[in-house]
Amino acid sequence: MKTNDDWQQPVTIRPIGVVISELKNFDQIPTYREESCLLIREDLTEGLLGLEHFSHLHVVYRQHRREEWKRRAHIPEGEEQLTMPLMGEPTCKGIFTSRSPARPSGMGSCIVELLRREGNRLYVRGIDAVDGTPILDLKIYIPRYDSFPLADAPLHWCQKTEMLTTSRLLHWGTMNVALTLGMRAGRRAMHELGLTRGGATRAVVHGGDFFGQGVEAVTGCSVMHGTMSFEEKAKSLADWFVLLEADGRSIEVRVKDQLYAGADEVLSLADEHLFTVGSLTNAVKG
Repeated sequence: MKTNDDWQQPVTIRPIGVVISELKNFDQIPTYREESCLLIREDLTEGLLGLEHFSHLHVVYRQHRREEWKRRAHIPEGEEQLTMPLMGEPTCKGIFTSRSPARPSGMGSCIVELLRREGNRLYVRGIDAVDGTPILDLKIYIPRYDSFPLADAPLHWCQKTEMLTTSRLLHWGTMNVALTLGMRAGRRAMHELGLTRGGATRAVVHGGDFFGQGVEAVTGCSVMHGTMSFEEKAKSLADWFVLLEADGRSIEVRVKDQLYAGADEVLSLADEHLFTVGSLTNAVKG
């Protein structure tokens, strides 16, 4: 399919507002708990009607100080930084797999919590843009369409400290729902069998990749070592389970089919809200 080059022409966008924030420079690292104000142009105030009934918003903004950030990162003037090194690892990730402010388009985005609206002022929590950032657009956040709790993300994605020899990093700040469910399910199965890590002889796991890794991390059973049988079942939580065997006994822990807001919710719930547990049976050989 052929196309012309019109799509590469520069685009001019008039900002709809500006960020008013205590984040003034790049030495201040956002914690996503700061409160800020989105000051929207007065002529667009009517377009904000009803926005106060939503708890969260997508904010699209212009990274107006990206050249300053690039200088601080020792990126030569006029050059784009298209790869970002992973500290301590002999690998890189592309700019589009990071949240770096050095994006080629100069556009950034963030999901924020809307605290209240006062006319054309939106008071929010969680924006990562510095003071004076031009706002390009707002969009309401709808959990049904915008939240994917089972989405996969590399465990080392936000690694900030040096990694010397490890090939995996359990970073609790980015741990996803599937991994946490796997760890909880494996732990419950071990509890039913009265085991500690490494005590199981075999695990049969159906679920997403990260679910399997969670079971592996807790039980010590591994596909690599031939003590885990894994089948990917990424579509429905109703198909996810771990069958753990030891000393001629086995127990099945099956995940309940429901959605979770995040790994923190999985960690906070009691087992009966997360799983159904079968009866102890004689282990199936083979």
